[in-house]
Amino acid sequence: MDVVKDVIVIILLLGGYFFLAAAVIGLIRLPDVYNRMHAMGKYDTLGAGLALLAMVILVQGASNVIKVLMIMGMILIVSPVMTHLIMKTAYDKGTPMVKGTFNLNVYDQKKGKLSKEEGER
Repeated sequence: MDVVKDVIVIILLLGGYFFLAAAVIGLIRLPDVYNRMHAMGKYDTLGAGLALLAMVILVQGASNVIKVLMIMGMILIVSPVMTHLIMKTAYDKGTPMVKGTFNLNVYDQKKGKLSKEEGER
């Protein structure tokens, strides 16, 4: 039974490390802050989740499992929220996007600002 458990842990760890490596590659290779944060938000959360899931299988005792699950829950909640806030702040400060990016200006509409076409009506 220990062999099956070890194989599952190795698969989860390799998957987690693969996604963490993909996040780092995305951070280095992608062209602007929005694309980089998208890669980091998705792959970082998934990679950390898989690595912590492997840790849940390995640790002994209910209290340790609960602690690891609480850490995993915090990462799953906080990482996407912080990614969104960083991208929204970059957008509000006017950080340029890659040429050819399609933009809907959703935040401007929510703030009550009118576009030129709506203001002329």
